Amino acid sequence: MTLANAHALFYGLKAEPSYLANLDVSDDERAQLMEARSEIRATLKAAASQIQLTDNYWQDSYRQKVNWRQRPEIQVKFMTQGSFAYRTLNEPAQKPKQEIDLDDGMYVPVQFIANGEPALAAKGLFEFVDSVLIPLCDARGWVRDTTKACCARVKLWPGAHIDIPIYSIPQDRFNQLRESLAKAHIAVATRGSVKGGWKLPSDKIMLAQRDGSWVQSDPQMIHDWVDGRSERYGPPFRRLCRFFKGWRDYTWEKSVLSSICLMRAIDMALSELPGLPRGDRDDELILEIAKRLPSIFDGTIVNPVLWHLCINDWSDQDRNEIVRGAVALRGEMEAALERTGDAEQVVLKLRNRFGTRIPYRPDAIKMAPKISAIQKAAAAVVPAPRIIASTSG
Repeated sequence: MTLANAHALFYGLKAEPSYLANLDVSDDERAQLMEARSEIRATLKAAASQIQLTDNYWQDSYRQKVNWRQRPEIQVKFMTQGSFAYRTLNEPAQKPKQEIDLDDGMYVPVQFIANGEPALAAKGLFEFVDSVLIPLCDARGWVRDTTKACCARVKLWPGAHIDIPIYSIPQDRFNQLRESLAKAHIAVATRGSVKGGWKLPSDKIMLAQRDGSWVQSDPQMIHDWVDGRSERYGPPFRRLCRFFKGWRDYTWEKSVLSSICLMRAIDMALSELPGLPRGDRDDELILEIAKRLPSIFDGTIVNPVLWHLCINDWSDQDRNEIVRGAVALRGEMEAALERTGDAEQVVLKLRNRFGTRIPYRPDAIKMAPKISAIQKAAAAVVPAPRIIASTSG
């Protein structure tokens, strides 16, 4: 039990938006994102027939053996991924320097050649996407960003962009994808569920790089992991991810602390807690996670689905900065919930770390009697005093 209960500030205010609601992207921005996504998809689908006919879009070794008449007709499909799909998308804390990011993966069916790579050329597919989108971007006033190593980017307005990572997928897998997307569409329309029925197998799903290379990558694996954590911990998991992303974005304009690394760190912290998270004390969960984050960030955090990959392989400078930020968060959360007997000070301390999107509502803070809180608080661990040997004469 903490001295202060600030759960309502994070989630649950009735008369005005709580912190979670203040993190939401506006309905107008969401509608604009959806409209832009639809236009980009339609433009690329309509132009996909060019891929079959254009030599530059194919690997040299394949093009030398197979002329354009023998190449397969190409169709493309799209699947939204990342925070938009995970339902952890936040309005940026520092717009327009930070931007709303919608990731919409483009999947291209293709044969594979002898070296195990797709017959399509990674550079060629970037050339296809970049060139096809020129007229649309010019007409809409959007800006293409061709500097990203692993995706094509369209900047919609100051503070929002759509990323288009490009994946190759074997033709038989593509057919499964097409069927699964159709099922997903039906399920959404009928409020049904297709859980477990539309997973993409990870083998031979390759992500194009702008330098011409291909790397194995299956974004569905991360999506499934996020869904699995939400099933394990319940609704608080996604809320916690959004709260801590809000803290990160308020603390740093730009940071090497990726969203997936932050989500994995939250998972690691939750796994150390006794039992499953309660749904009525998000503030207390934030406190318990904050207490553990400095040591978690200072250690090794592995990719949740590719266990051989470290996702916090930061420079010493970056690591120190992130750990310092986590220590500051821990100190402020402890002061706000465990040591501050004044409701207004609780709000101010929370705002120090999460910003003014924390509602200024001291009246929503529930204060416990100090004696009761002290009695139920865990005993502090005090190091044993150092004994210095001495001699007497």
